[in-house]
Amino acid sequence: MSHEASTSTRRRLLGGAALAAVLATWGLPAAWAAGSSQAAALLAAMGQATSIRQGSGRHSLYVFFDPNCPYCHQLYLKLGPLLAKDQLQVHWVALGMLTASSLPKAAAILQAPDRLKAFETNEHDYDFAANGQPGGGIEPAATIEPRTRQQLQRNLDIYRSQKLFGVPVLLWKRRDGKADMFVGVPSDAQLRALIADLA
Repeated sequence: MSHEASTSTRRRLLGGAALAAVLATWGLPAAWAAGSSQAAALLAAMGQATSIRQGSGRHSLYVFFDPNCPYCHQLYLKLGPLLAKDQLQVHWVALGMLTASSLPKAAAILQAPDRLKAFETNEHDYDFAANGQPGGGIEPAATIEPRTRQQLQRNLDIYRSQKLFGVPVLLWKRRDGKADMFVGVPSDAQLRALIADLA
């Protein structure tokens, strides 16, 4: 391994450790809030949120995410193969709250000419950003436009309105019409059960 590659790898590992320390304070227990009033309130507010749609299936799933969140990245990898297979469309609701670069990275995604492409760049290049910093691979926006700042603030206000703590947060309507919510990364079995019950 070259010195340059070794330095880059070490920087990512050290940066990843720092990010892990931040995440450890979040305490992200996987929690299913079946039919909760929180889920119902959040689902009702999704029309006001700004999101990135991935997939074009008939079943909708909403996910609050932070561009630097490794758990959100894990969920992205889990959901990818299921988009077409399970007729999914995932609405990724951007937040910018985890680290100092989260907000400008979220802004970079929303300000891109192709939001989905920018979002996928952030995830495909996760932990391989050109600047060597851990987290999402998109370069942070140099300037956050006022409209983008308002969109991200509204997303955060919706998220905070239910006193949520941690990401990702998955939100969906069940076949019986009730809202459900899951905080954290579902196991494969939990994810299959969740998808099977999507309206």
